[in-house]
Amino acid sequence: MGDSHTCADIDFSQLCVHSLDAALPLGISRYMGPKLLLWLLTFTSSARCKMPKSTGREICTQRLCRNKLNLNKSGDHAVNIVTAEGITLGLETPRSNGSLQHTELNPHKKASEAASLVRLLAVVVQQELSDCNLVLAYDAGDLYSVVVRDLLLLLPNPRQVVLVRSENDLAGIMWVSSACSGYLLLINQPQPLVTFANTHHHTWDYHGRYLVVCQSVEQLEAVARTRNGKKTEHILGAVKGNNEGEWRVYMNKLYWGEGLRSVTTWRHHRFTSHLNLDLFPDKLADLQGATLKVSTFELPPSIMYYRAHNGSLLFRYGEDIALTQTLARVLNFTAMFAEPADGERWGWQVNSTQWMGMLGELQRDEADIGLANLYITISRIEALDYSAPFSDEGSCFMARVEPPLPRWQALAFPFHPWTWLALLVGLVLYGPVLYVLAAASSRSGDEIKSLGWFGFCVCYTVGLHFREPQVRLPHMDSTRIFVLFLWLYTMILTIAYSTNLTAFLLVRKPPAEIQTIDEIYKSGLEVAGIGARLKDSRENFADIYKGYKTKEEAFARVMAGKAVFWINRGFLNFHIATHFTVRGVPRARIMRECFMPFNIAMGLQRHSPLKRKVDEVIGWVQQSGILKQAVAEALRLAATTEEYGGDGDGNEVGHEGTVVALSLDHMQGVFMLVGIGWFFSIISFVSVLILCFMGSSAENS
Repeated sequence: MGDSHTCADIDFSQLCVHSLDAALPLGISRYMGPKLLLWLLTFTSSARCKMPKSTGREICTQRLCRNKLNLNKSGDHAVNIVTAEGITLGLETPRSNGSLQHTELNPHKKASEAASLVRLLAVVVQQELSDCNLVLAYDAGDLYSVVVRDLLLLLPNPRQVVLVRSENDLAGIMWVSSACSGYLLLINQPQPLVTFANTHHHTWDYHGRYLVVCQSVEQLEAVARTRNGKKTEHILGAVKGNNEGEWRVYMNKLYWGEGLRSVTTWRHHRFTSHLNLDLFPDKLADLQGATLKVSTFELPPSIMYYRAHNGSLLFRYGEDIALTQTLARVLNFTAMFAEPADGERWGWQVNSTQWMGMLGELQRDEADIGLANLYITISRIEALDYSAPFSDEGSCFMARVEPPLPRWQALAFPFHPWTWLALLVGLVLYGPVLYVLAAASSRSGDEIKSLGWFGFCVCYTVGLHFREPQVRLPHMDSTRIFVLFLWLYTMILTIAYSTNLTAFLLVRKPPAEIQTIDEIYKSGLEVAGIGARLKDSRENFADIYKGYKTKEEAFARVMAGKAVFWINRGFLNFHIATHFTVRGVPRARIMRECFMPFNIAMGLQRHSPLKRKVDEVIGWVQQSGILKQAVAEALRLAATTEEYGGDGDGNEVGHEGTVVALSLDHMQGVFMLVGIGWFFSIISFVSVLILCFMGSSAENS
């Protein structure tokens, strides 16, 4: 290739490399300089290679055949490869002045080792990373330089090549990719990579697939033990074996245990293990009984403690605990519960980088999971990662259940007040109308004499309303039609009243209750809470809010009908079930209108590999309704324990039978009505006696 050739003159559309032996013998490529390499590629560009039948591990890069590569001469020590996508791949070769370290090996042995390693890397890429964007990072050394140079001719999908002199070179890697990412790291000196993996937490690709080639197992373990390495699911390592062309392959265990796990051995052309060889298995589907630390504390109703009589903890229960237990069964891990330091609970932010309590443990990777009715807030995002939300909360108001209206009012409940008014108007009008019709009819016919009396007509119509049979029927057609429709009217009216009256005699009618925030203002009630939390979070209630030191003081105001209590819905449900329910009858309720909604999630370490599987299981749990059932069972259990204020009987309603006998309490309205009748009868009787006495006195005088 002469100097007059340009990149545009070289067409590699027909180039297809089947194997290193067929396209570029490694023994020759070792001594081949960059210019000679370019010349050889130009010479073979017009030839189409065919797959040799005798080769068992040939690699044909179909994508490379489809791409047109431009090779630019950029000096004696560098080659820039430009893909069809326009991405530049820079490949530097060791300088002759000794600025890069050289590993002195026998030329033949070096060629053999390089050929074996290239085939190993190519097979891994072909089998596991064929659709991934690749990063090739290597440090000084003749072996790795040759491997990278030859590997670029085989792989159809490299995107970036980096020569690593320090950790700053690693920072220049494009770690974030929307597609699958693979990282081939050929490292003689692991310190830059170890330092980078311990310090650059936001740059590292935790979801990528890594293949690290090191000089020893200890170097590979040092990479896997870094802070980023502990959170990376897929780290594969290759270490030189004892025999020529042999490479031992290891993988990180992640949560499976300490150290590395031996996977297989590569010898020249193939892996020694062929059956069920999975180089990048799903290490999260089965954690193999690993122990995960769960930071939490007692927080009813999310986390409740069931203690023995001596105060020792027997077990935990509640919504958050039920979710953790479900995760442990599905992912096969053991949850080790531990509480933060005394008084720290969730914790607080000490400075811009440090947190205390449960959040601090997650930030420092001292706990794997944190849970305690954890709200999703933007202020905590630097300290932890949230799982997918599994529940939601809202700030609600608890008001007392108003006592039902007295039983004696049940006689009036079947009809609305306006219905009673219409009925009263009818009673006043029907008697006079019947008297007028009867009087008019008597002029043209023979009507019964009783209807000629006004008092009889009034009693006649009133008797129909009380379903009193009337044996005397009108003679004239006009009065008969009026009485007929009056019968129909009173029959329907009395049936409707009597059937509806039964229900109101058996069921107490609740009074009208406040349900909205606007109704709180109109009612004149105060908003009670603990401390000044509501005043700080919602200034609109500052004029009616009053904070109390303990919840018992606030509850007393609520049950006296002088306040409503504000806090999150879960807390209110718990206290209503355990403190304000007697024999299954609640004495407090949650108002319909709430505000300030929050999603509740689990807390995880930043960049935790658990998040993918935890989110998946949470989705299953939400669809199954397991958590709703767990919440109901936890509240029933708490209601039976004296520790949480329960009455010890589960707050179940007792029933002696299916038929309810009407007691004096049910029928008090009827007896009160009789008493009223007696009262007016006595007054009438006394009035008649007085009038008679006054009349007798007047006659005697």
